Amino acid sequence: MGEALQPLAYRPKDAATVLGVSRSTIYQMIADGQIAARKLGTATVIPHSELARVLDGAALSAATKAAQASIK
Repeated sequence: MGEALQPLAYRPKDAATVLGVSRSTIYQMIADGQIAARKLGTATVIPHSELARVLDGAALSAATKAAQASIK
């Protein structure tokens, strides 16, 4: 069987699910300019690459920082 397709973009509700945050957090991040959303017709969509960028730029959790410190 072929590989599963990865969405090119997500609507805010789905983006919230993917990132594990609330839909209102996604809308606030859009309003604050932290996430670049696009309009396709009447739909607001967020490119997959934008969600990956936001996640990669997020702060590490305290547990992750502690684990990394113990390795050094």
